[in-house]
Amino acid sequence: MQSSDNINNTWFDEFNSVFTGVLSLIFNIALILVTSKVKIYSDYVKRMQIFGAVLRLIFSVLIVFSSPTLAYITDAEAVYIVKGGFSLPIKLGRAMLITFVTFVIFSCMGPPMQFLQMVFIVKKTTRTQKNVVLTTTIISFIVSLISTVLITFGYVPDAADDQLSEYIVYNLNGIGKSAYLIASLERYDYTLNDFVADPISWACTIYIMAVLVITTVIAMVCWTIIRYEIHKGSRSTNSMKSQQQLNMVLMVQFILPFLTIHIPFYVSFLMPLFRIETSHLSVYLPYLFSWCPALNPILVMIMVKSIREKAFDAMSIGSRSHSTIINVFNR
Repeated sequence: MQSSDNINNTWFDEFNSVFTGVLSLIFNIALILVTSKVKIYSDYVKRMQIFGAVLRLIFSVLIVFSSPTLAYITDAEAVYIVKGGFSLPIKLGRAMLITFVTFVIFSCMGPPMQFLQMVFIVKKTTRTQKNVVLTTTIISFIVSLISTVLITFGYVPDAADDQLSEYIVYNLNGIGKSAYLIASLERYDYTLNDFVADPISWACTIYIMAVLVITTVIAMVCWTIIRYEIHKGSRSTNSMKSQQQLNMVLMVQFILPFLTIHIPFYVSFLMPLFRIETSHLSVYLPYLFSWCPALNPILVMIMVKSIREKAFDAMSIGSRSHSTIINVFNR
């Protein structure tokens, strides 16, 4: 195994987490303000986007304080999720890691559930819209709550894990004793002096993978349906424009988490099946997590025309106001 200096640079992890957290704060708030001014969006769509921005802000806060590192360690037959960054009590740090993994699942469910809701918007079934919004929200919370329970029972280390993992945790975060979670194929039993099966951890890992895969399938199917419905049924230019813009927003908000959250989790949790260690990747995976909530609103404001125009309008107004104030003081 490599030395801790080669595996993780704690100072840069903290800087990266804080920097992306600040970007996330600025641009998600900006996206909330801009989205609220887009006239072609319904109140429901605006609330949906504001809710997503708030979730991203919370996710950024979790990353700032947990700075998680993911790596599969062949010596322990396990995937480690180790807290880095700011020093916190072990129990609090562990709770933040559990919340972080839960939020990964909850955040990844957001765009697919919104895609599902938009299917009913383009079909113009008002009564069903209200039911599907409530239903998808309840499903998201239930799925996330189940993951929290499974993570608590399956990934929280015991005394034997602590004994085995002390050097590994230091090697991964470079700051010594710290909170961590362990997703293991097998746990080491000091009584038997051998590795034994860990079915609860396996169940938790399979559950997380299943949620990520199923939500990906839902998003792609709904996206296809939405494109078909928009071109088939919409006669109003403004209506078609609004739906196409919203479809673009949701697609951006789905693709970015897929690249920065889904794929790192697939790599981290599927590599153990092939006994491939991911210590080298542990340096980079947390950076992808932290950049996801920061890049999401930036890409939306760049790629979605209606939002981009409102953002530039707001900047122009702000610039003119600033110039007016300067002229007043110069008189």
